[in-house]
Amino acid sequence: MLVEDEGIVLRSWPLGEADGIFSILTRSHGKIRVAGKGIKKNRLMRAALSPLTRGRFICWEGKGELGKISSASALSPFGLALSSTYPSYLAACLMAEVADKLLETSQGEEESYLLLWGALSALAKRRMEPWKIVLSFELRILACAGWSPAPFGCAACGREGDFLSFSPARGGWVCERCACGREVRYSEAQKAQFCALLCGDWGKVGERDPAVEGLVRGWVNYYLDRNLNSEKVIREKI
Repeated sequence: MLVEDEGIVLRSWPLGEADGIFSILTRSHGKIRVAGKGIKKNRLMRAALSPLTRGRFICWEGKGELGKISSASALSPFGLALSSTYPSYLAACLMAEVADKLLETSQGEEESYLLLWGALSALAKRRMEPWKIVLSFELRILACAGWSPAPFGCAACGREGDFLSFSPARGGWVCERCACGREVRYSEAQKAQFCALLCGDWGKVGERDPAVEGLVRGWVNYYLDRNLNSEKVIREKI
């Protein structure tokens, strides 16, 4: 079946001397993986299939999970703007990797695509610090996939309250009755920053807090259930 859609290139792998395999998060078809022949010899397609580029793609769906791309044209080449500042480029790479590892082939709603598009645009235009964009993106794309800790109420028993102990394994904030001693307790200000990042309420995010970054990292890694490439190096630079 012929598929025409816009998307953002998440990753690419070389295949032989001139071919390649590409992971693309599309607007209407979720994440797809496609192979392209002679990409390195075609300047326009090579530019459109560069990682972190938003483009329009025409491809054939294969019988397996790997399709074949026949046409590609760039719409928003974020790479040049992002590479002008090292922290922004690293932040964009981390977000693309999170999206690629979170979503299986054919998974991903339009909301996930728009979220990544918006995050890359904000980075390219330097609207705010990269660390804010990355943390908010990670929490929100997990929420799109169905993993979002409710800010009020115990994730274990459902009892209402503004609790401050957090457990990824229990699904979020837990009350004193359900706490088993493995949870980490945070301050009200730290919880407020976490919730502001989750909602994209930039006016309430405040200053950078390593404890909140650790909270977000633990939540993301728990549900990804795999390590991110060079995660430690990237997070220290953004």
